[in-house]
Amino acid sequence: MSIRHINSAVKFVTFIFCLAISMALYNTTQASTDVTPQVIPDDVKCGKCGMFPAHYPQWQTQIIFKDGSMTPFDGCKCMFGFMNNMQKFDTAHTKDDIAAIFVRDFNTGDWLDAKTAHFVIGSDAMGPMGKELIPFKDEQSAEAFQKEHGGDMAAFDAITMETLKPLMGKMNGHMKMEGNMKQEGNMKMDENMKK
Repeated sequence: MSIRHINSAVKFVTFIFCLAISMALYNTTQASTDVTPQVIPDDVKCGKCGMFPAHYPQWQTQIIFKDGSMTPFDGCKCMFGFMNNMQKFDTAHTKDDIAAIFVRDFNTGDWLDAKTAHFVIGSDAMGPMGKELIPFKDEQSAEAFQKEHGGDMAAFDAITMETLKPLMGKMNGHMKMEGNMKQEGNMKMDENMKK
């Protein structure tokens, strides 16, 4: 075999290798962009707390797994709590199975990639479960909200269980109680409701 033929064979093998790598990268990118938020049915419970996210559209978040299944949440606090302790809430999936994470922009209600969102944490705005992490599409919107409502700002990757701890605890009456329920700091049931 001549040097000329060897050089041609090396160039051909290199071309095929580069083409295979490019196709693999394209397919990975294409797959991640094909994942879109799913409709959260009325009867599906939050993956962490058991409330119904469909009742709180402004606060909805969701994790979509590579198998196409979706776990909804009634707020970012529940979603991050779920992700930081997945083995407790979902034995069928791990973090490696996550295809996409979506949150709703607080101002517009549009779905956002949670990894690109800007979060205000611990403001005076209360979500369905009390103090919340509030997502925004851009940093300017988050800063404007923070100036008016307080709290701290953080990016997705900076949110840990330590970030969530100050948001946990009693709901302290931000929800109105009706009927047989009484409000005294945290929720307590009337004797008639215990039966």
